Amino acid sequence: MFISIQGSAQAKAGSAPTSLLKLVAGEFAGRVAVLWPEPHGGFLTASAQRRHLVCLGFAVGADVQALAAAIMGARLRHVVSAVVGTPPAGLERVLGRLGEIAWDAEAYRLLLTLLARPAPAKVLRHAEAVDVGLVRRLAGLPAPMEDAVRLARELTPEGLAVLCEAHEALRFRDGAGAAEEAAGRWAKAGSVRALFAAVRDDLTPEPGAPPHPGTARLRPLATKAALRDAARRYRNCLADRMPHAASGWSAFYEWAGPPGAVVEVARDHVFGWRPEEARLAGNRPVPEPLRDEIMADLALMGVHVGRSGWQLDRLLREDVGRGYRFWPVEAEVAEAFGEG
Repeated sequence: MFISIQGSAQAKAGSAPTSLLKLVAGEFAGRVAVLWPEPHGGFLTASAQRRHLVCLGFAVGADVQALAAAIMGARLRHVVSAVVGTPPAGLERVLGRLGEIAWDAEAYRLLLTLLARPAPAKVLRHAEAVDVGLVRRLAGLPAPMEDAVRLARELTPEGLAVLCEAHEALRFRDGAGAAEEAAGRWAKAGSVRALFAAVRDDLTPEPGAPPHPGTARLRPLATKAALRDAARRYRNCLADRMPHAASGWSAFYEWAGPPGAVVEVARDHVFGWRPEEARLAGNRPVPEPLRDEIMADLALMGVHVGRSGWQLDRLLREDVGRGYRFWPVEAEVAEAFGEG
């Protein structure tokens, strides 16, 4: 009995993974150690391609114990089929490009899923190296973007999460067809910056009709294309204000000039509409003589030029002029035009 117990203890100790095996085989180290006991030479001296096949077998529930000898000695193309069943095209080649360290089980399963799809499979088969991060990001991209390997490599996990959230938001608002069509365009972006600019543009609907058709000198910027063009010409952040126009909170007009200016009028709970901001190119303030001309045309349009309803509301307090500062109307107007 003593000998039997001792033999059992030695077998158990012999199957414990070493530190090196834990590093190389990751979460599969314990199961690998049972098949290739310490010093685990049969596994550790095998090619990375065969080691990955062992771990992949564990990940998909194959009978690795029965296949162990074949995995390490038979022709790889034959044993891959024994491990995976019907392997996706290119799996044998990709196994040799996964690096030296085992992946986790979920990552191996994601790899098989991607290799079964034409677009990502083509990318992975031709990649010089395939890493876990790339596989996770490719798998996480909206389906029409599955071959956008450059974007997948550049996106952070947080960036990927935001992209997917935006895609779902577009699906919620415009339907699955529109969301898939948009994602197909996103896949062609040359950088993450360009990608997110395209996503923002698709999330932003066209502005509603401007509150006034304008004047001869003050013309509405009534579309996203017009706003983008003005942002480029005036070298300002007008493109970032598109959600204001899309929500109906603001409307934008261009003063013909010279010099030209962009004027934002905003909804006001008391006056209807009032000037929110006006700037020359480069966000420079509007000089006073030109300011007077713009204000005259705004008044012709029925836009209130003066203190906003919100500002008036804030002044209606008993300590105004004592503890609470009173701002003259002229100062409030000047601030909208970049002065003060």
